[in-house]
Amino acid sequence: MTLSSERRGILQFLGVACLIVCGLFFILSIPLFWGQIQVLRSWPVRQAQVIRSQVVTQPAAKHDQLYAANLQIVYVAGGQPVTAELTSFQSSNYEETVRRAAEFPVGSRQAIRYDPHNPTQARIGAGWNRRFFAAPLITLVCGLVFAAIAAGFFIAGRNRRQAA
Repeated sequence: MTLSSERRGILQFLGVACLIVCGLFFILSIPLFWGQIQVLRSWPVRQAQVIRSQVVTQPAAKHDQLYAANLQIVYVAGGQPVTAELTSFQSSNYEETVRRAAEFPVGSRQAIRYDPHNPTQARIGAGWNRRFFAAPLITLVCGLVFAAIAAGFFIAGRNRRQAA
């Protein structure tokens, strides 16, 4: 085995490894997309009133601070008032978190979707938008990045073969 064919084999191995990781990201994104779509299709919409809106601190990795926009809302589900706690946003940037919490001032009315089987489970801001689908979209983009890296390894391996 020559050095060139050995390198080509390594490049192909790395390409296959990247394709496997790509496939795992794609497989992981499917239930994430499906879960969000199910919320939009099967959870009823209600108007909720914000009764508490505050920024809270949460523990994070060493020497980091994580801030969250914590909301408490009340709405009617099945003829009964329901109170739910929501975290609408998390970030290590305090000012950004304060801005997001300000989108939900106390006393305001907001459209929410709630789980009819567990009415205390609610989502605020659920819709066909990037923010609501952020987790599955990020997972899908990671898969595409690994697909591009795999393509690069395969192309480099082919160029090594042609050069030999």
